Amino acid sequence: MTEEKRNRIMAAVAVTVVLLITILVAIVIYQLVVISSINGEKRKIEDEIKYYEEQTVQQQDELEYLQSKENLQNKLLEYGYHF
Repeated sequence: MTEEKRNRIMAAVAVTVVLLITILVAIVIYQLVVISSINGEKRKIEDEIKYYEEQTVQQQDELEYLQSKENLQNKLLEYGYHF
């Protein structure tokens, strides 16, 4: 093998390695961006779940009050009924 042919092969190998590394780094960066985006969405959904759970508890308390005997008596007095 001549010196010139060996130099060409080494240059081709070097270029191939650099391109491969560049492509792999780009893929890793893309994956990190996607992962952080998904984590942000996950946090947002978890916050929404907590909010709706709190709302459910509050509405349940209000429903229990509205169905209570005390509320019914207050409504009857409000509409003019006397016992």
